[in-house]
Amino acid sequence: MNPIRFMAFEETIATDQTGAFAVIKTTSRGLLLAALLAFVPSGAWAFFSPSDHDAAVSAAAADDMVMTALTLMGTPYRFGGSSPEQGFDCSGLVQYIYRDISRVTLPRTAAEMSNLAGRDVTTQELTVGDLIFFRLNNSRSINHVAVYIGDSRFIHAPRTGSVVRIDKLDNRYWMRYYDKARRLFTDEGHLTAALP
Repeated sequence: MNPIRFMAFEETIATDQTGAFAVIKTTSRGLLLAALLAFVPSGAWAFFSPSDHDAAVSAAAADDMVMTALTLMGTPYRFGGSSPEQGFDCSGLVQYIYRDISRVTLPRTAAEMSNLAGRDVTTQELTVGDLIFFRLNNSRSINHVAVYIGDSRFIHAPRTGSVVRIDKLDNRYWMRYYDKARRLFTDEGHLTAALP
């Protein structure tokens, strides 16, 4: 399969049919990224060797964000959790990822995050780092948040009994409860930290 552009990596990565990712060839950080292979089940692989990207997030920030997210795959869900040691709930995971690439601490709940300064984007406009919000179980308010990582995929901590994982936005289940997506980064790649 011919390599195609994907996210903000200089490394070669792979994805299986479940949407899980693993680095199979690296130009840097080899020891860290090799550990990701343990989270990927066997199956058919598609290979990606990106050289550049069009994301609003700066290349360095996007790379760091997705690398952080991928290393957290498999971490158990824990309500109120906000660290790899404790486990994560959905907003705790997002808060951890953003705090890792900036000095900004996001609000603690999905509903509060949905009101942060920035701008709403359509599913066609999504780029690495955008936040995706859901109203699970037809909730009257937003109660779930995820981080978009490219190629119609997002990483999140779904629910009790599960682990941090990657899902596809075009999955029927997730589209049923999809509410909106919001970009906290400016077009110049700067994080908008202020509340509206």
